[in-house]
Amino acid sequence: MEVFNPLNGNWSAGVALPSEVNHGTAITVNEKIFLVGGKNASNQIINQVLCFDPYTNQWQAKANMPTAREAMKLVWLENRIWAIGGFDVSATNKVESYYPTIDTWQAEASLTTARNWPVAWVANGRIYVGGGTNGSSNLNSIEVYDPITKQWSSAGNFPENKYAAGTAVLNDKVYVIAGSTASDV
Repeated sequence: MEVFNPLNGNWSAGVALPSEVNHGTAITVNEKIFLVGGKNASNQIINQVLCFDPYTNQWQAKANMPTAREAMKLVWLENRIWAIGGFDVSATNKVESYYPTIDTWQAEASLTTARNWPVAWVANGRIYVGGGTNGSSNLNSIEVYDPITKQWSSAGNFPENKYAAGTAVLNDKVYVIAGSTASDV
């Protein structure tokens, strides 16, 4: 782990992970960093969940995610971390949520479309997921999760098919940043 200090502009080495992880996804919740899924040093897809506490400067293993996968997106809604889409043996439509306070996972309603490397964001109390790849083509569709009905539905399309992008919500606008439109999925 590398740590950037914006006050002095310096990078430093952070506490090493307990084991090698690539293609995992991280999210900050309650002043801790959660690293979910990815691949290990043997290139196997994992369901590992690690939590970094900056006050103790330590990584701690948490309850494993039910489905081993990589290249998913994580969002925070309803006091849970939501792991959305990704890749297990192919692009997946799985959605699972994690309660950090009780270290427990639960299955959620699946996406309507399998998505590897999608984008995801929360706005107006709903989860939006878009783009990604289904393994044979890049996607431009967007779907939205309504926590009241507990269902996913169509929410339009991006202007282009894109995967492996990032998103940020700022001043009530959603920014989809970078990503790939190449057809070599």
